[in-house]
Amino acid sequence: MKKIKIFKSTDKKYPSKLLKIKDYPKELYVLGNEKLLNKKSIAIVGSRDCTEYGAKYAESFAEQISKENICIVSGMALGIDTCAHIGALKEKGNTIAVLGCGFDHIYPEENTELFNKIIENNGCVISEYPPETEADLSKFPFRNRIISALSMGVLVVEAKHRSGSTVTARYAKEQEKKVFCIPGNIDLKTSVGTNRLIQGGAKLVINAEDILVEYGFPAETDETEQEISVEEEYLEIYNVLTHMPTNINIIAKKCNLDIPKVSQKLLMMEIKGYIKSSPGNEYVRL
Repeated sequence: MKKIKIFKSTDKKYPSKLLKIKDYPKELYVLGNEKLLNKKSIAIVGSRDCTEYGAKYAESFAEQISKENICIVSGMALGIDTCAHIGALKEKGNTIAVLGCGFDHIYPEENTELFNKIIENNGCVISEYPPETEADLSKFPFRNRIISALSMGVLVVEAKHRSGSTVTARYAKEQEKKVFCIPGNIDLKTSVGTNRLIQGGAKLVINAEDILVEYGFPAETDETEQEISVEEEYLEIYNVLTHMPTNINIIAKKCNLDIPKVSQKLLMMEIKGYIKSSPGNEYVRL
């Protein structure tokens, strides 16, 4: 492991953005590229139990935002946080992970490899806790104030009601930062928090440009997604599907077809790369 740097709040290298919040850490433990702490950043957070839809767009938004030389900040938790860090690394962009524990006790253990990749790829991992501090879930919501403080704004991809991600959004509002949300399926628990945040005034976004234009970056004029050429016999079913999971019963009802017929066509569509199946006989567009 690289040498841990300790920045006291009185040090010149201590990030000035943190000093603007009333409960700033008195000490900051830093591994990796500390220059990122003063770089323009956007936080991306969300549910640990994310859907395929959420994972896809957390990674995609992080990748697109990174292209503008903007750092991605998140909490290195499973789910959306992980996808956000991966999206930034995929574009060779910079990313900061804010831990709720010490460096000697990486949590979750499954993300030890991600922790190492962030450091190896010129990223930065920070904590307000000494290295020997074990993971204590009660500390995790409090660290979210650091995530929002380091960022110009916070994107919430998926969030359950009263989740850690909604706590981050609350901190962002208190710090007078912008809050962005990707709308979700109203039938899913992971959409309750995000949809409520939108009702409360968060900006609904459907692509990375919706965020970038808020900070003076030019919007893309070309479509980034390539159109898939679907054979005519599958178009009726394909047009029913979206990037959010749709159950086979709903597909059959909307297309006025029997389930065995729909099931057969869905199988062929998946083989051809038009769609992907999800648990529970649900399907999404690719």
